[in-house]
Amino acid sequence: MRQLTLLLLTLMLTGCGALTRSDYQRPLLSVPEDWQRTEPQDAISVQKDMGFWWDRFDDARLSRVIGQVLESNNNLAAAALTLKQARITAGLTQTNISPDVSLNGSGSNSKSLNGDAAQENYSASLSLSYELDLWGKLARIREQSEWEAISSEQDYRATVLSTIDATAQLYWNIALLNQQLAYQKASLDIARQTLAQIESRERAGKVSFLDVLQARQTVINSENSLLSMKQQRATSRNALAVLLNRPPVQHADEATELDVSQHVAIESITPLAVLANRPDLQAAESRLRAALAGSDAARLSFYPTLSLQGTLSAGSQIFQQWFNNPMRVVGGSVGAPFIQWNRVQLTVEQAGLKVQQEAVNFRQTAYTALSEVDNAMVKRLDADEQRVRLQQSLLLSQQRLTLTESRYRAGKVDYQTLLNAQDALLDVQNSLAQNQYDYLYATLQLWLAQGGANLQQRTSQNESH
Repeated sequence: MRQLTLLLLTLMLTGCGALTRSDYQRPLLSVPEDWQRTEPQDAISVQKDMGFWWDRFDDARLSRVIGQVLESNNNLAAAALTLKQARITAGLTQTNISPDVSLNGSGSNSKSLNGDAAQENYSASLSLSYELDLWGKLARIREQSEWEAISSEQDYRATVLSTIDATAQLYWNIALLNQQLAYQKASLDIARQTLAQIESRERAGKVSFLDVLQARQTVINSENSLLSMKQQRATSRNALAVLLNRPPVQHADEATELDVSQHVAIESITPLAVLANRPDLQAAESRLRAALAGSDAARLSFYPTLSLQGTLSAGSQIFQQWFNNPMRVVGGSVGAPFIQWNRVQLTVEQAGLKVQQEAVNFRQTAYTALSEVDNAMVKRLDADEQRVRLQQSLLLSQQRLTLTESRYRAGKVDYQTLLNAQDALLDVQNSLAQNQYDYLYATLQLWLAQGGANLQQRTSQNESH
């Protein structure tokens, strides 16, 4: 009867853990329920059956480079190891649900140096100890560790997104520089041809030597600009090689230009629920829930504890009689840590501040996500509108240069007017290429702000390596 009463009392106290658990409530955010970002009504519809979300850029070379980076990048490898460590830590924490078991054995032979007979001693013991989770403290510790492992997983996904961001940015920057280098080389060829014509006209007495000096200076400036752009391209190439875990000399596959007329389809509406896919937001919420569970564990660690112990031992001074007289010991212990009142107050207050801090971080991350979606959408729309005006300006600049060259050969305008027309065409060509880079990168930023579409599939593949 006494044992039955003790068992019932233990079960009742163990059930108290559900009553000491703090309920999680997501921090309130000042966001309209109908918040969404919209594209114009004539936005191109997105194909749902594409592979990874970056395949929507319709650039097989870009998709291949991103895939190679995700397979070999050192930062991702380090992040994956950190994630595995967090999962192992969570697994170790889960062991507090089972008793601690220890097995010991020893044997010794001692003899006095005075010549007395030798004495032998043999012993063995098997011990079990178990702390009853009366108030749910151990469950809260397990829960905290689980949420921390989840936050580590989201950190890994965030690292994947940032790696994709860096890869695409470098890839497009190299393509942009390749395109601008082609424009600069063409401009340099024109400058050299113009210099030859001016020198011929100067020898014929049709223009002054001042025009020759200006033309030579124009060639030198164009050559310097070409060299500077090559240096920029080399820097970007080396950075992309590092992302690929390669030495700088092993460059990645690259595009020769950006298609200035390319349009990338996106969803016409960005609902608020899409932001839940962001790994940084999920990581912030996981840390908040881990802090809440840790706060409960800190508070419950000062509640009374009840532990049970059991030991089975055997020993003898004769090896053959080692296990002839086994002994068992059963006992229990009660702890009262709450008597350390000052320590209780400070520890609980510290854990509570951690919860408040993580709540602030969650709200900040959420508002940052909203801001990034807005910023990316505005930049994409602005780049799309500027593209039309730049294309019109390109046509006008080409017509202007053709007319100016004709008038200069006829002696109706000076060399500076011709030089201005050449520079204007080069500026528009570079601006149009830069605008396409801005458009593509803004589209990437929009998808990154939404957390990536099917990122989980790719990260699951990488974690298995």
